[in-house]
Amino acid sequence: MIKLLVTVGPSTSEERDLRIMKDKEVDFVRVNMSHSSLKELSYFQKLSKKVGIPFVVDTEGSQIRIGELKSEFIYLKEGEFVELHGNPIIGSKAAFSLQPKEIIRRLELGDLIHVDFDGVILRVIDTLNLAQGYLLAVVIASGYLFPRKAVVIDPVKPRNFNLPILSSKDLEAIKMSLREKIDYIAFSYVHSGSDIDTLRNLIGNKMKIISKIESYDALINLDEIIEKSDYLLIDRGDLSKEIPPERIPFIQMSILGKCKAKKKNVFVATNLLESMVKNSKPTRAEIQDITSAILDGVYGLTLSAETAIGEHPIRCINTMRRVIKHVETVPQVKEISNSRNLDYEYLLSTDYLNNYNITSSSVNPHGGRFVDRTVPSYDDSEINHLPSIQIDKDTEMDVVQIATGAFSPLEGFMNEDDLHLVLDKMKLSSGCTWPLPIVLDIDKKDADKISVDGECLLIDYRNHPLATLRVEQIYDHDKKVLARKIYGTEDPQHPGVARIISKKPFLVAGKVTLLNRRVSEMSQYELTPLQLRKLFIEKGWEKIAGFHTRNVPHRGHEYILLKSIEDQFCDGILLHPVIGSKKKGDFSSKCIVKSYEMLMKNYLPKDRFVLSAFNTYSHYAGPREAIFTAMCRKNYGCTHFIVGRDHTGVSGYYGSKDSQKVFHKIKDLGIEIIFFDEIIYSRERKTYFEFGLSDNKAIGDKQISGSGFREFISRSELPPSWFAREDVSNMLLDSISNGEEVFV
Repeated sequence: MIKLLVTVGPSTSEERDLRIMKDKEVDFVRVNMSHSSLKELSYFQKLSKKVGIPFVVDTEGSQIRIGELKSEFIYLKEGEFVELHGNPIIGSKAAFSLQPKEIIRRLELGDLIHVDFDGVILRVIDTLNLAQGYLLAVVIASGYLFPRKAVVIDPVKPRNFNLPILSSKDLEAIKMSLREKIDYIAFSYVHSGSDIDTLRNLIGNKMKIISKIESYDALINLDEIIEKSDYLLIDRGDLSKEIPPERIPFIQMSILGKCKAKKKNVFVATNLLESMVKNSKPTRAEIQDITSAILDGVYGLTLSAETAIGEHPIRCINTMRRVIKHVETVPQVKEISNSRNLDYEYLLSTDYLNNYNITSSSVNPHGGRFVDRTVPSYDDSEINHLPSIQIDKDTEMDVVQIATGAFSPLEGFMNEDDLHLVLDKMKLSSGCTWPLPIVLDIDKKDADKISVDGECLLIDYRNHPLATLRVEQIYDHDKKVLARKIYGTEDPQHPGVARIISKKPFLVAGKVTLLNRRVSEMSQYELTPLQLRKLFIEKGWEKIAGFHTRNVPHRGHEYILLKSIEDQFCDGILLHPVIGSKKKGDFSSKCIVKSYEMLMKNYLPKDRFVLSAFNTYSHYAGPREAIFTAMCRKNYGCTHFIVGRDHTGVSGYYGSKDSQKVFHKIKDLGIEIIFFDEIIYSRERKTYFEFGLSDNKAIGDKQISGSGFREFISRSELPPSWFAREDVSNMLLDSISNGEEVFV
C-alpha cells in the first residue's frame, strides 16, 4: 500500500483527529515549521506519540517568506507601490515584511520578487531607505498575498544570497525532536549533498532524513542528494517557483525512475487534492495526477493544506485511500507501471467499465465477486413462450436481492449440494461462508411443466414478469430437517419454522436474470448495493457501519448509532431497516421508515446517516441470520456492522448473546463487527450505558428494548422521553387513532 503522509494543523488539532487518522491507516503525520510555532510543534509531537503515529518534523529551511498580515489575504493590483521591511511588522496593502530580515539588505534595484506559485510579482525600484530598514517595490503582476508564503527572488544579476540551511527556529525544533525521540525529519530547501552532511552532523543517526527537492540547485545535485538521503520528497509547489510548471511532471517522473533504480523511496507533495481545501470533492485532474504518481512508482503521497487548514480533512484522506486502493486492484497494474501502457482491448475484456470487483469501494463484495444479474431491457417475444411459475412476495424479494448483488456471490437459487453444505457447515461449495438457504419452492404442477437445462419465467403475485430462471436442478427436501438445522427447533410456534412448514414440496435451483424491479410503497428507499456504494463514494465515506433493524427506534438505538460514530470513527452509518414480511406483532415497515425519517430530520447529524430499506424479510434465525445480515451489508458497501445483544432473535429460542458469539467462529467474513450489550438508562445520572460494560449499575436504572416500546404503544401509552423521542411516539399513537397499521 502506498504510504500516506498527512500534515496536521488548525483543522486537525484534536486528539480525536489523530485517532481517526490512525484508524484510517495514515502512516505519518508532520508539522510544517514554516507555518507552525515551536509550541505547536511540541503539542503535536506529544499528541502523535500518545496516539501512536510516526511523526515528521518539517524544517522551514533557507527560504524567504512573507511576514504576518493583518488579514487572511491582501490583493495587490498592478502599478501599486509597497514598502518591503526587514523588521517584522503586521503587513498591509502599503507595507509588509520579508523573512529572514537580512534579505532586505541583499536586494538590489531591478530584482523581481515572486510570491508563491500563483501570487503577486514585485520589482524593487528604490533602495534609498535601507538605512531605515525598508525599500520600495512596485507591483508588476496583480495577485493575492497570503501570510508566511514562500518568496523566490529573480535577481537582476546572478548572486548568492547566502541564506542559512537551517533557521534558528529549525535548530530549536531539532533539539526538541531529538528529546522526544522523533524518528523523521523533512529537510527543506536542500541544495547539495553537503547540506545533508551538515544536518547529519547535528542529528547523528537518530533521525531518518527526508530530503525535499524544491529548488533548481537540488535538481542539479540530485545524484549526491539521493545518495546521502534516507528518503526524498518532491515538493512540486516550491519547485515550480523556480522551474516552469509544465516541466514538473517530467521532472517528477524522471526522479521517481532514478530513485527506483537506486532503491530510494520517494514522497510526492503539493496540490494533490488542493481543491478539497474548500470543496468536498476532488477534481478529475487531481485524481489523474495521483494515479500517475502511483503508476510512476511513488512510495508515499503527502497531504498538506488539505488536512492542515482545509474544510474536509478526513474526506481528503478517504479520497486518497480510495484512489490508491483502486489503482492497486486494476488488472496488470504492475505491467502498466513498468511500461505506462495499458491495452484498451484487454481492459474491456476484464469488463473494467462495469466490474465492481475492481472496486472503488472500501470493501469487496462477499466471496470476492459482485453479482449483477439484471438486464436493462427485454423483448416480450423472448419470454412469451416460456413456462411460468408464480412466486410469493418473499421469494420476489429474494430474486431482486440475488440479481442486484445483495446476496453476492449467489447468482440464483441453491442446488441440493449447496443447500446441505449451508445447513451442515454454513458454507457454499466454493468454500465461502453462507448461513441461510436461499431456495425456490414449487409444487408438483410447476415441477412438471419445467425441465432441467431449460428456462422458465418467474411472475410476481400480480402476474407481471419478474425474472427468468435457467433451471439447473429440481429436488425434494425434508421440512423437519430443514427447520431443525436452521432454527435448532421444529416448534411450529417459531415464525421461521412456520415458514418452512408452509413451503411447497419441491425446490428448484438455477441462475436468475431480473427483468423488472418490484414496485412498492417503499421503492423510493430500496437502493441497490451498487447505488449505495456509489452514494458512499459521493459522500466521501470510507468507513461505513450498517445498522439492521425491524423495530421503531428508541433512545437505546440512538445511543448505539452515535456511539458507533464516536468510538469506531465511522464516517457514516447506513440505517437499513427490514421492510419485508414480519411476524405478527412487529412494527409495520411504513412506521419504521417514517420514524427513522423523523430521527434523521430532528436528532441525528444529517451528514453522517443514510436511510435505505433492506428489501428482504425477517428469517428469525438468530445466529445464522446475524451472519447473513452482516454479509449482505458488506455487499451494500459497509465496512462494519452493528450487532446488538439479541440480534434477529426470537424470545425463548436463542441465548441472549448467541448472535454475537457466532462471529468469533467465522474467519472469512470480511466485515468488522461492532458489538453492543443491552442499553440501560440511569435516571439518577441521566445518561445511557451498556449493561455489561458498567460497574455503576444502580437501583432505579431502566432497561430499554424494542419489545418494551411495542408494549407501550400497544397500550396506547406515551413512553417516557428517556425511553423514546416524543414526536416518534406521538406519530405511532396518532397512527393507531387514525386506524392505520402500526403492528403487523
